[in-house]
Amino acid sequence: MPHANTSTTLTPRELRSELLTHPLMLSVGSLSLSTFMSRAIYGVVDWRPVLICVSSDILAIGMDHYFDQAPMLTHALKTGNAQMRTIFRKAKVLLLSSASLLIFALTLSPPSTWAMVSIFFGPAFVWDFNLFMMGGRQRGSPKTTTQKKAFRIKRIPGTKALLIGVIRGCGTFYIVRSVLGELSSSQGHNLDVWNPSQIVIWSTINRACHAVMADVRDFHEDWVKQVPTIPVLLKSVFRTKVLLTVMHLLTMVLYANNPYIVFSSIYATVLVWYLDESSPRGLYRLSFHSQTLTALLYAFAEAAKQYSLYQSI
Repeated sequence: MPHANTSTTLTPRELRSELLTHPLMLSVGSLSLSTFMSRAIYGVVDWRPVLICVSSDILAIGMDHYFDQAPMLTHALKTGNAQMRTIFRKAKVLLLSSASLLIFALTLSPPSTWAMVSIFFGPAFVWDFNLFMMGGRQRGSPKTTTQKKAFRIKRIPGTKALLIGVIRGCGTFYIVRSVLGELSSSQGHNLDVWNPSQIVIWSTINRACHAVMADVRDFHEDWVKQVPTIPVLLKSVFRTKVLLTVMHLLTMVLYANNPYIVFSSIYATVLVWYLDESSPRGLYRLSFHSQTLTALLYAFAEAAKQYSLYQSI
């Protein structure tokens, strides 16, 4: 999940963006990807996996940002800032409603869906929680002195982007498959262009690359705090951009016969070089929605085919 701005000087507009706009905007990506996977692979769109993916996305991102902004909540309560308190109240309503919708969709889904949500989305729900303490007394230090640190998933060095890619790419597919698994994938309309493994690999790489772009956005802040993201580990935004470009080029070469993936990779590569650590945060949503645009392009192409077929009758 994108690293939230933890500054205690956020304006109400910035706070609203972090707690409300950002989770909702990113959930559109889950909406489009889960719908696209359902339609392209199984030829149908079932509301259950779509709702599960969207509500899980809002819940995971929203919780991450809500807890990151705990100092702002304390500040708002102490100063009696009604505008900020209202924003936090709306954020809480958004989280509670998303949790309710998730539970509702799960109750109408097979047991395997519960398992897939636990496996793939479970880590996202505890993304920034202190799961346990680790470490001990350093050599040469007094026995009463301990050096323990809290273990948090998103602080595992260099693996944040990979985990996000797996959660969003593989996780979305397996949620869809757990609900629509009884349907044959041969019912999909474009299996000459798409196949399940292709969609999963492309989605995982795409989501992971966007996660790295989000870390490029937060490079200055993460460098000061020495958060072990890929840009910080590489000690350079430029090196990170080269790495991302190589990943997108490899994706294009691997799936050169799929014009949708080629389009998505070119689009993402352009944004890799257009955006940097000084770009407005809102522009990074363009990077996240490369698959959304691809899904829309696919939908328009399908609609055009159906229209042509109708006209020929």
